[in-house]
Amino acid sequence: MQLAHAPSRPMSLDPKRIAATSAAIVVHVAVLMMLMMPAQVAPSKTVKDTPLVATTIERVIPPPTLPPPDRTRPRPVTTQTPLPPAPVQVIVENAEPRPVDNYVERTTTEEVDTTAFSEPTTPSFAQIRADFAPAPPYPPQALQRRLTGLVMLRILVDETGKPIDVVVETSSGVRLLDDAAVKFVLKRWHFVPATQDGRAIQAYALVPISFELQR
Repeated sequence: MQLAHAPSRPMSLDPKRIAATSAAIVVHVAVLMMLMMPAQVAPSKTVKDTPLVATTIERVIPPPTLPPPDRTRPRPVTTQTPLPPAPVQVIVENAEPRPVDNYVERTTTEEVDTTAFSEPTTPSFAQIRADFAPAPPYPPQALQRRLTGLVMLRILVDETGKPIDVVVETSSGVRLLDDAAVKFVLKRWHFVPATQDGRAIQAYALVPISFELQR
């Protein structure tokens, strides 16, 4: 018995099926490649704990700024008081008392330099020179009692060189000697007046007078 074979149809290609199959193959290949790649593990970073250090910052306070000196203000002038001159000595050579009528006054012709200082209104010191300064006579009562001493006189000299006021600055301790020196200097002495800016002025002078007895 013979079987009759039906004639076969030629196979036709389906584009949609081919495209879907190709896409599936590509996806599988990509997944396979990803699985085959070794996993790269990123190295872990160890964070070390850094200790915190507290720093104290001291506040520096600048020193106060002093104002500049006033250059317009004049500097004070420092003056030194000169030493007093050597004393005018009244010397009696004989210790025996003499009668008043026979007493001879001893005088000196030497010029006496006296240190003078001006009145409070004058700022600087001046020099007064005595151009006539005889030694005062020794008081007879003081001579009989053998009294000695050193008296310091403060003399106000006017513009003409004449003493117009004489006072005891430091007493000798003997009133007779002090009074004799004051009266005689006020009556007999004469000075070269002090000058300031080329003109004569009144000024004070300190003059020591010594009363001594020689044996």
